Amino acid sequence: MLASAINMFRSKAGFVQQFIRNPRAIGSITPSSLILCETMAQCADWPKVTRAAELGAGDGVLTRVLLQHLATNASLDVFEISPPLVKKLRQIQDDRMSIHSHSAEHLTGHYDVIFSGLPLLSLPAKIRHAILGKVHETLAPGGVFIQFQYTSLTQPELSRYFIWERQRVLKNVPPAWVYRCQRNWSDKTLG
Repeated sequence: MLASAINMFRSKAGFVQQFIRNPRAIGSITPSSLILCETMAQCADWPKVTRAAELGAGDGVLTRVLLQHLATNASLDVFEISPPLVKKLRQIQDDRMSIHSHSAEHLTGHYDVIFSGLPLLSLPAKIRHAILGKVHETLAPGGVFIQFQYTSLTQPELSRYFIWERQRVLKNVPPAWVYRCQRNWSDKTLG
């Protein structure tokens, strides 16, 4: 029990160090709660998912939950730009997962579901729009983009690319909004 508590403290301390070094990229001082991760995971139609992506995977809290839901013949592309966090992600042993240590601006292919914990408002506008544009472009027909945010200030930007619904998760520090977004296939201006 003590060893488990010490490991949890070390994990949180490492996350805090990454936040202090680059708060614009990390976005929060603590990892997402398991309740937030499960709320996000429940937004996907897992039997239909063959290819998934996670943007801004951090230390892998959400990644582990997604892998629990992912079918054995499906794949998960994980994107994280922080080298220390990429190193932590590489400790997760799962053949269905591929780690990409570059920006989500470089998404390619088609995804049935894309999860994101990226701090959208903290990103420069050019990068934020490049990422949202790539998500819009790479979502397969019927695919969903699941984004959590601590504020509703991103709604106008999400509305530019998607139709969405949201739910509040209070059991997280800080409380968060989970947005379940779908591409507006009648909108030809973005794709």
